[in-house]
Amino acid sequence: MVLVIAFFALLLLGIPIALVVLIASTMGIAAYSGTSLQIVTQFLFSGLNNYVLLAIPFFIMSGTIASRGNTSKYLTQVMRMIFGRIKGGSVIAAIAACTFFAAISGSSIATIVAVGSLMMPALIKEAYPESMAIGSITAGGSIGVLIPPSAPMIVLCVAMGTSVGQQFVSGIIPGLLLALAWCLYVYIVSRKHNYGSAEKYTARESLSILFKAIPALLYPIIVLGGIYSGLTTPTEAAAISVVYVILIELFVYRTTKPKDLIAGLKGSLVSAATMTLIVSAAQVLTWFVTTQQIPVIVTGWITGAVSSKIPFLLLVLLMFFVAGCFMDLVALLLILGPIMSPLLASYGVNPIHFGVICIMAAQISFITPPFGLNLYVSMNLTKKGLVDVAKYTLPYLIILVGVTLLITFCEPISMLLPNLMKPV
Repeated sequence: MVLVIAFFALLLLGIPIALVVLIASTMGIAAYSGTSLQIVTQFLFSGLNNYVLLAIPFFIMSGTIASRGNTSKYLTQVMRMIFGRIKGGSVIAAIAACTFFAAISGSSIATIVAVGSLMMPALIKEAYPESMAIGSITAGGSIGVLIPPSAPMIVLCVAMGTSVGQQFVSGIIPGLLLALAWCLYVYIVSRKHNYGSAEKYTARESLSILFKAIPALLYPIIVLGGIYSGLTTPTEAAAISVVYVILIELFVYRTTKPKDLIAGLKGSLVSAATMTLIVSAAQVLTWFVTTQQIPVIVTGWITGAVSSKIPFLLLVLLMFFVAGCFMDLVALLLILGPIMSPLLASYGVNPIHFGVICIMAAQISFITPPFGLNLYVSMNLTKKGLVDVAKYTLPYLIILVGVTLLITFCEPISMLLPNLMKPV
């Protein structure tokens, strides 16, 4: 309890989450473990000394470069060409673009910025209501942590010792199902209120758009195909993704200059460094929590209070949703993942399925006030208030909750593809 109180006190003071985790852990070690504080520096290093973690900065860099260049522009054009012919097609295209760009960026923020900066003004100009234009992309951006490659998934796999490849592929069907549910809602509402007008493209225009978008469309095929085929590890695929996106932005689309590339790399390196520092600090906390047998205590408490699988899964959803409203997703996965991991076998929950549940529960907190990260990103893009953006996102939030419950209690949906592949 002392550790928990210190943790939230530091969090409320506005101290960065990595330092919150590190300070609280060090306090706990100094007060209760009787171990030399040299253990802190040892685990700070060992937390970073992990080959799989190299994938995180590489994927962040490639996603940042793609969002700043023309990759996102041509992906959006292709989606509009495909879906623009139906009612609500432009909004459906925006959701589809978010889904596809998620397979490049692995980040909800990058997805909203890349698609939202292009599509939000265009949708409002086409006479779609602000609520639909802003709400769909704010919610759609959250799919960036579910569709692979996902940086939070890598972190969770490192924390729990599970297969990154299987965890990645487990998010594909849930992600597509969620996008489909959102698109269906947009189509029904648009037909009812006659929103939008059908966009028509000639065969020549369609071929031109498709041809320009081929390099962008090949990105997830090359990166994810390498992982799922076993030709590359996730870290090698992440490194390939950086080289590939730099080549297409500099030499194919030719709109990104070397100086723009350097500026983008600086920003992505800062984000990657922040995330890896959280991972490192969390290793210290994990060691302390383990040596103090806190997982054993939590396991005993939960198994005594929860008798079956369904209540346990509901408890997991609730814990990750509530904690996700106050904590960074990476820190949340690193802290709660190892604590909950020993319980999975007791309730017959597959660790890969558990990972999908954790990500989707945290995804809900991304678009839920008062601390929903996606809400603030959209506020910055649209200059709207928190209440307005949250209200616009509400229908999509309800659908997300429904799909999350479906995935949680129907394990074969998320486990169909992982069961077909070898661990990577």
